[in-house]
Amino acid sequence: MALKVIKHPTTGTNEAFIDGLMVGVFEQMNPDNDTYSFMSKCSHDKLTGDHYIAVGEYLNKLNKV
Repeated sequence: MALKVIKHPTTGTNEAFIDGLMVGVFEQMNPDNDTYSFMSKCSHDKLTGDHYIAVGEYLNKLNKV
């Protein structure tokens, strides 16, 4: 299982894919702040703990934690 993040060509949103499934997006909630949040775009019953760990690790990289 690998997290793949692709910047949407039109919106510029960072879309997150795991095993070909679009699981959500990484967005800046406040443009004046470089902090990103994850917004799930699929049913939570399709995500496992491993999915959430992969998302959290990437979120930490984005936020330089």
